[in-house]
Amino acid sequence: MKDILLPKEWYAVNRFLKELEKPYSPVVSVYSPFNEISNMINTLRETERLPEIEEIESAIEKSLASKKIYNGSLCVFGWRANEGIVIKELAVSKLLPPIYIVEDKAYIEPLHDILEINYDVLLIVLDHKKAIIRHYKGMDILEHTKIGSYLKGKHSKGGWSQARFGRIRDLQIKHFFKRAEERLKKFNLSQIDLFIIAGPGLAKKEFLKSYISKNFRKKTRIIDGIYFSTPEEEIITKIINALDNLRKQLELQQILKVEARLKKGLAEKENSVIHDALHKGAVDTLLVASDYYAKTPEENNRIINMIELAEKTSAEVEFITNKEVLEKLHNYGNVMAILRYKM
Repeated sequence: MKDILLPKEWYAVNRFLKELEKPYSPVVSVYSPFNEISNMINTLRETERLPEIEEIESAIEKSLASKKIYNGSLCVFGWRANEGIVIKELAVSKLLPPIYIVEDKAYIEPLHDILEINYDVLLIVLDHKKAIIRHYKGMDILEHTKIGSYLKGKHSKGGWSQARFGRIRDLQIKHFFKRAEERLKKFNLSQIDLFIIAGPGLAKKEFLKSYISKNFRKKTRIIDGIYFSTPEEEIITKIINALDNLRKQLELQQILKVEARLKKGLAEKENSVIHDALHKGAVDTLLVASDYYAKTPEENNRIINMIELAEKTSAEVEFITNKEVLEKLHNYGNVMAILRYKM
């Protein structure tokens, strides 16, 4: 999988979020990097406390004070229920910003953010005169490059000079496209999950047709509506849409692969058999429904153990999120495995 978190932690965070879906009110939500817990405690103490949440904040303060310093962040949520004060907490390996907020429901956006897909995206916006290339990791720009050409405007004179100018212009465009192609080769293209070509006019289609290898074309999309002047927010929105479509396609391919291999004995849907196959290193890909919630501690431990075994044996772990694919997966069970060989 290409998510920010390793599969075992992704599963834990996703399960934890399902435990916060009930409509409690009000909810105190606190996020703190472990090395800033003392500052968060001071913030809680200095904040004027409303009577209805004073006991909740006191309980959260005690929870924070009892923790040792680790890498990453601590997320704590508290509310009042029939049985008294309920405190739920989760440690994550990622650094999250310090947050203290009281709302009608748990503030979970930071946890949703670390569950987001983290694909490598290469964006090139070009016309016949210039190009920009950006390498995104998730939504962060890792590299930004500009390429220019010596191409001048169209020649207005007729006769021989116009024909000669046209030939020179074509050569300059080819030279410019070649420079862009050579610059792309400096990226590790095998690690790029999605390549987006955009820009005004026909340049993007010409570049795709003549300068992108057939093997890499499968990862390439032409996206309209992205120009040199397009605001970054709008570009990000279009990239997210393209990534969502890509993930849907990849997940659909995975479930179709499972269905095809089931007939050949190269896929399995029984948890006990999958567990045995994981021990033997026979699993290529483990598919887990993202909306799956183990109802008992024993069931939950079994799934965690399967994910751990998959990580140890280099099996891919894919959490299925697309609704259409989830429906197919539910028909077989919440967990399925694509096998490397027949058991």
